[in-house]
Amino acid sequence: MIDSTLIHSNILIVDDQQANIDVLTGLLDAKGYTSYATTTDPREVVSLFDKFKPDILLLDLNMPHLNGFQVMEQVNIRIPTNAYFPILILTAEIAPESKQLALAVGAADFLTKPFDLIEVDLRIKNLLRVRYLHQQLEIQNQVLEEKVTERTAELEEANKSLIAAKDKAEGMDRLKSTFLANMSHELRTPLTGINGFADFLRKKLDSPELKEMAEIIYTSGNRLSETLNHILDLSELESEKIYLNIQHVDLVSEIRKIIYLLKKEADKKGLYLTITRNNLLSRDCHDERVRSTAFSGV
Repeated sequence: MIDSTLIHSNILIVDDQQANIDVLTGLLDAKGYTSYATTTDPREVVSLFDKFKPDILLLDLNMPHLNGFQVMEQVNIRIPTNAYFPILILTAEIAPESKQLALAVGAADFLTKPFDLIEVDLRIKNLLRVRYLHQQLEIQNQVLEEKVTERTAELEEANKSLIAAKDKAEGMDRLKSTFLANMSHELRTPLTGINGFADFLRKKLDSPELKEMAEIIYTSGNRLSETLNHILDLSELESEKIYLNIQHVDLVSEIRKIIYLLKKEADKKGLYLTITRNNLLSRDCHDERVRSTAFSGV
């Protein structure tokens, strides 16, 4: 798969001897490479590089006008940062210092003339393979960066939506608390009048039946007042402004009040409603304030 892609690579050959270029182009033709450009004048490398956009450079070192080291310096300026561009030096220069300098300047590989064409083919193929893999890696990195950017934008948008929803919920919560407080205030004022007159009537009336009615009004009004207090307590609890006040409660008395309110309706419907008390404490427990209350109805 890779080799079939490599044969379409752009190969640039720079050598001041046309005979050497003919040998290399013959090798490329024999191996099936389809795209290459050549020049014997190193001064043309820059324009060829920009126009031909090679994937690999086969370069001689000892040339007139510009040597191979100077050509590499010009080429390196045109190679993007972090990009891999292989340069294969093919030269008659055998001095170790030249090889070391060429590799230091930017050459990826180095062969001395006369060279084995099989080895040249393998070196070209290996360098092109590395460039191909490097390009694929760059593409994958670019795709990954685009996906990360896209996902980041999505998360930022989702975060904005969550913040907006949070602000809306907090606003609704404040509105609810304000409404509950106002409602409790508006209801408490008439309830004060109802409870006051109901208390007055239950104390002043002589008729037992009317007195009982006044008692029911008074008890119901107090119950509604307590409900309003619970609503206010709930608002304060949500705003973390409430403090627990633990007290003993006489459950029997509270249940008796409820039975008193419901008994009249039960009698109208022919229902039997009563209350019984059973002490569930063990014999060793002396706290008589805790009782269990059971209901029975027929």
